Amino acid sequence: MIQHTVCQLNDILPETGVCALIEGKQIAIFRTKQDDLFALDNYDPFSQANVLSRGLIGGTTIADDTGGTEEVLYVASPIYKQRFNLATGHCLDDESVKLDIYRVGLENSKVVVSTHKV
Repeated sequence: MIQHTVCQLNDILPETGVCALIEGKQIAIFRTKQDDLFALDNYDPFSQANVLSRGLIGGTTIADDTGGTEEVLYVASPIYKQRFNLATGHCLDDESVKLDIYRVGLENSKVVVSTHKV
């Protein structure tokens, strides 16, 4: 598993994303208000453009498999507004679509992304 240092945490404003080119692949990295980090494909399959790092972070409540509900953080595509679960990559608006997600973390306030898909 190869890890890549992308930037300093403070280079990503809370509630925004950045794009990093890692091993020829564009990966969108998002930071929440609580400094949680998420990494997923930057490619939006609906608009067929690498734009998800420019999307808006939001939250919603969805029903889970047990009939309960769960809070989900998502990024909404800036083009057609499809929402992708930041933690799983699943599209909330079309369950047949899923993006790859990647391990992301902090090492001495540096954002580090692993090329290993989760």
